[in-house]
Amino acid sequence: MAAIIAITSGEIINYEVGVVWTPTIYGQSHTYIDAIVRANGAPFVIPLVDNTEILRSLYKLADGILLSGGHDLEPETYNTERTHPKLITSPRRDKQEMQMVKWALQDDKPILGICRGMQLLNVALGGTLYQDIKTDLPQAHDHTASVIKKDFRHLAHDLNLSNNSKLAKILGQPHIKTNTLHHQAICNLGRGLVVTARTEDGIIEAVELPDKQFVIGVQSHPEALEAEAEPEWGRVFEAFVKSIKTV
Repeated sequence: MAAIIAITSGEIINYEVGVVWTPTIYGQSHTYIDAIVRANGAPFVIPLVDNTEILRSLYKLADGILLSGGHDLEPETYNTERTHPKLITSPRRDKQEMQMVKWALQDDKPILGICRGMQLLNVALGGTLYQDIKTDLPQAHDHTASVIKKDFRHLAHDLNLSNNSKLAKILGQPHIKTNTLHHQAICNLGRGLVVTARTEDGIIEAVELPDKQFVIGVQSHPEALEAEAEPEWGRVFEAFVKSIKTV
């Protein structure tokens, strides 16, 4: 049987003439789903629910958890006051995904964190974030270059991978091109995490937990690259799915 992968959902709000009148949509980009299917996994998008028992039931259906991109994390999740005025947050999503990470780490269930997902993994382990790279690290490169291009496939950075990392072994190379669509970044590293990739300016672009079966976070959006722009990223999704023992 194919490994079942739960993909976390975002809160998508429709705006019309400045007035919100349609129900919030719980969903995620098809690229996450496509990447898991190409890796021979069976994905489903897990909705936001306020009932912990229902969430636990949904969690138990999954063999692995893909923490997707999207909203900024509320600064209070890493015990910091809000300093950047334009954060777009989802407290319900923060709470739900923190709970799922806690369960997954306890159960040693494979986790792949992408963009926000990597940041959430870091915060769940006691780490902190830079709320805005341009404000907090003005010497850093532009990490919104793919947003400015309006192209998820725009390869803006060359990542330098740590030689002995699981990520480097999966990709089979010391460098890889990637897109960049984030304005926040890891500041203080969470408990047990090791840095496995950085951009030329030193921004953390990948982390992993060496003592777990498979816990990897990447700051970029490889799900938008693996089909065409940089196929080597497909190896990460394949390794994620293959790390799951199914019968």
